[in-house]
Amino acid sequence: MKTSPSLGIALGGGGARGAAHIGVLQEMSLAGIEFDIISGVSSGSVIAAMYAYSKDPFWIEKKMRKLWDNEKYNNSVNIFFNNNSESLFAKLKIKIIEYAVALLSLHKDSIISKRQLKNSLKTLVPFNDFNDLKIPLKVVVTDLENGKDIVYESGDIIDALVQSCSIPGVIAPTYIGKKIITDGGVGMPIPIPILKKECDFIIAVDIGLYEYKELDSLNAKSITKRANIITSNRLKGLLSQQADYVIRPDTLGKNWSEFKYCDELFNQGKIAVKKNIDELKKKIHEKKQRLLVS
Repeated sequence: MKTSPSLGIALGGGGARGAAHIGVLQEMSLAGIEFDIISGVSSGSVIAAMYAYSKDPFWIEKKMRKLWDNEKYNNSVNIFFNNNSESLFAKLKIKIIEYAVALLSLHKDSIISKRQLKNSLKTLVPFNDFNDLKIPLKVVVTDLENGKDIVYESGDIIDALVQSCSIPGVIAPTYIGKKIITDGGVGMPIPIPILKKECDFIIAVDIGLYEYKELDSLNAKSITKRANIITSNRLKGLLSQQADYVIRPDTLGKNWSEFKYCDELFNQGKIAVKKNIDELKKKIHEKKQRLLVS
């Protein structure tokens, strides 16, 4: 007879928004909630791997801050993807960059080197193999050739994380035989289903919902972006129904590439748990009581 439910947590993707996961895990830890298994996709896979290794979200924060505070890294991302400046010169520069990226994308499979991603991950993840972990970890990637999900739970962790974080069109996919492997968030933006058979109670953390802002211009780029947002939000909604509890930090308005907001996103993760911790504990207790009866 089980006396307590096994707990699993699924960390969704969202680039810089992944900072919210750390705040979530810290507040869970302070509330005495620890997990028996964890899954992650894209940026969520990195945080999941670090938690599976250490079970210490405060250590994760220290490691991640070295990346957040790296001005060279942030500038390399911002120059391509963030265009918040109001100056005429800055807007002109962005237009030139966007045009250059569009031309580049016609002839190459990415615009950022996979080596850069791998080197960044090596500074965060001081371990190499799934066998080095304290709790089981599942990392999801997507095969673009057939549209299927692939789940890594053994072998080389760095390779698995690189594949799961390879944003299509931004970071090159990994070619293995006929497989074209890319960001796991393409097919499973919140990796809940892969935990269904592994634990009694699943908590999902959704950091990727997008806001439906008014379309200020109708062009191919804005229409395609809105269509992708609708598809993504609906898929996340369907996946979330499979979790026992869903936490949604307020990340609306923050782009996946805006690492300058990591502190704010981190705090939003903490706030989201504090608001819901009593209800979450109640639901876990109710699950425990049902297990005792059965």
